[in-house]
Amino acid sequence: MPLLGGISVILLWEVKLRTIFLVCGLAICLFLLTPVSASSLAQELELDSLIAEALGANPDLSAAKLRYESFEAKVPQAGSWPDPMLKTVFSNVPTDSWAMDRTPMSGIELMFTQKIPFPGKLGLKKNTTRSLAQKAKKEYESAEDFVISELKQNYYRLYLLQKSIEITEKNKRLLQDFAQIAATRYSVGNGIQQDVLKAQVEVSRMIDKLISLEEMRKVTQAKINILLDRNPQDHLGEPKELTFRGLDYSEEELQNLAVQTNPALAGMEFLVNASHLAYRLARREYWPDFTFSLSYRRREEVIMDPVKGTDFFSASAGINIPLYFWSKQKKKVQEKALSLESSRQRYEGRKNNLKFSVSRLFYSLNKYKEEIELYQTAILPQARGSLESAKSGYQVGKVDFLTLLFNQVTLYNYEIAYYQALSSYFRTIAKLEEMVGRSLLLKGE
Repeated sequence: MPLLGGISVILLWEVKLRTIFLVCGLAICLFLLTPVSASSLAQELELDSLIAEALGANPDLSAAKLRYESFEAKVPQAGSWPDPMLKTVFSNVPTDSWAMDRTPMSGIELMFTQKIPFPGKLGLKKNTTRSLAQKAKKEYESAEDFVISELKQNYYRLYLLQKSIEITEKNKRLLQDFAQIAATRYSVGNGIQQDVLKAQVEVSRMIDKLISLEEMRKVTQAKINILLDRNPQDHLGEPKELTFRGLDYSEEELQNLAVQTNPALAGMEFLVNASHLAYRLARREYWPDFTFSLSYRRREEVIMDPVKGTDFFSASAGINIPLYFWSKQKKKVQEKALSLESSRQRYEGRKNNLKFSVSRLFYSLNKYKEEIELYQTAILPQARGSLESAKSGYQVGKVDFLTLLFNQVTLYNYEIAYYQALSSYFRTIAKLEEMVGRSLLLKGE
């Protein structure tokens, strides 16, 4: 009996193990055979990560940074003295013998010459170059803002296209269901063929819309990839869901912020300063530069030489004379004065255009904000209610098929328009951020 009990236990465990293996195998097969939706596999795009990648990889930004660094390297050059000159002179060598010990006048002379600009000139040159370097730095910062703005705008555009594709796919399926219902009603004599044809036309229109949306999505993805210095065809995930939020800035506050922090305008200000320094330098050109020379002459001792071949030392100093100042220095001063006034007027023009651009974007932002609120609180709820009412009426024969179809297409258009307004709202904020040179939303939004 104990032996039979032990065998029974072993058989029972064997059955249990087989059952466990069978269940695990079926679970694995079901997991492998179950289709996984594309949305579950889609990688979510993080805007902050894209921006960080673009700032490190975008070739246009790299070029702008290198240009700024090249200007920085010019600053110490502008403040340096001209290179000195060192020359050797063989003087008074008789041509009949080419001997250096035939006459007391013969000798080998070593001469060192240094030109020294009038005090203040080098400082003005250095400061002028430094201002131009700062202008190049602001141009680099402006290029950064442009790349970030372009990336954000294309990110929000990609979000709109993704939502439009989802809504169009959903409406295509609904219209296909409508077409099937209309065909069934027509087959039993409760409908008309026109309803079937109209539904099929709308389905075809949705398919055509999907083709266009998919093409625009690929173009937008390619643009984002180019900003990231990737291959245009590289895969991108789906943008995160956007949540509407207002901006707590008035029109005047945005204008003042743009004037204070816009890097392109700041670059123009450095250009004005460089022009002013160049004008001051031109006025200094009336003053002469100095040239100093030192020379040492080695001589051989010769007969009848009163100093017995003693070497000679010489020193000299000279200045250049701005003799033709009326056609040179004076005209240069006039040139720099006109250039200074031109840069000042360009700065004022840029500032006025910047204020206008900020105002125009601010008005657009308010328009999109009102549209979004109207779609959220009135238009979309009303359109959905109207569609549900039409569905109920159609089921009991109180509403014709064309009315049902019209309400479905109307809701589709309103949903697309809502996401267009939402995307345009965030794209406008991105443009405003480029204008003011700083972020206006919290990180990640």
